[in-house]
Amino acid sequence: MKQPGFLAKLITSPAYANKHSDEFARANKYMNLLYPGKINFDTSGNMIQPQYDMTLEQFQTAQFELDSDFENAKQEAEDAIQTEYGEYFDNLGIDFDIDNYVIQSETIAVKVLYPAGNIITRNLLIYDLNIPNFAKQPKIWRWHSEGTDGTCDECAALDETVFFEESDIPEIPVHPNCRCWVEEQELDDNNRTVFSRVYKGYKKENKTSEASNMKISDNGINMLKRFEGSVKIGDKHVIYDDKTGRPLNSDKELPAGATIGYGHLIKSDEDFKHGITERQATEILRSDISTAEHAIKDNITVPLSQNQYDALVSLAYNIGAKNFANSTVVKYVNDSNYHNTKYPTLESAWMAWNKSGGREMAGLTNRRQQEFKLFNN
Repeated sequence: MKQPGFLAKLITSPAYANKHSDEFARANKYMNLLYPGKINFDTSGNMIQPQYDMTLEQFQTAQFELDSDFENAKQEAEDAIQTEYGEYFDNLGIDFDIDNYVIQSETIAVKVLYPAGNIITRNLLIYDLNIPNFAKQPKIWRWHSEGTDGTCDECAALDETVFFEESDIPEIPVHPNCRCWVEEQELDDNNRTVFSRVYKGYKKENKTSEASNMKISDNGINMLKRFEGSVKIGDKHVIYDDKTGRPLNSDKELPAGATIGYGHLIKSDEDFKHGITERQATEILRSDISTAEHAIKDNITVPLSQNQYDALVSLAYNIGAKNFANSTVVKYVNDSNYHNTKYPTLESAWMAWNKSGGREMAGLTNRRQQEFKLFNN
């Protein structure tokens, strides 16, 4: 079972070194919950790969504990936000609901042993909060949707939504037939509306250009960072095992799979025993994806938006330049009239790259979904 990202962060945090810290206690709790089996070895001393990760009862207990901890963290966050911004929200007429900011941050594939003896792969679901910056602003934008037959569900769901940054406002209307509008409100020092008007809106840039002239954006780089993950101690990226996510002793000979930064496999002539900074990790990542960027430039013949380019770079970087060049995805992108019987749509061709060793992987499925969503945004 792949080590969850939240657990990797816990055991690599400086506080984990203190056996009396909350981080140490929480990490040990989940080490015992997620890895309940005993490690066995064969006669030659090699570790035997277990047939399953945990029993059904252990799986249910682990999910219950994950959910319970998240609910506690969610309640603490809600209390803190209400303390800081409760009056601010009341003055703006905002009904704050922290459940609106819950996201599923990870899915961990687990081989579960059922009472009947069969083994089924289940997913542990790990949730997090994606709370925006509620810094008090002199201006806000409030979405209004008219409850008519011409209003779609997506627009109706935005009714009375408040945006604190102009760049966060969707294009108006979201769909041509929807009757929706945005009110621009100026606030005084007490966060009360002193002036409002109909917001005229603006067109977000969606420029297209030839792939040969493009570079991955900061948004694309940040997406790759989330996909690839990293291990840090303090403010330094450290060497870790790519399979387990555990830090490695840099004073010893490094095993195969030794990694640093955002998925950079360390070469024999590279020395990172003192760690690297965030800036260095980003520079290495940009260097590593150059092969993927060349694959886009060499194989894509149509203009792309920046989001489309970033999504294709992520795909090519993950599956390899050669696989990308020969993929059905490239054929679909280049030719709007292309059709393939096995993969009848571009989405099905894209989502087909979710396997490792012939097995579907939840992490790859999630990555493909996010890439394709970006491609179509």
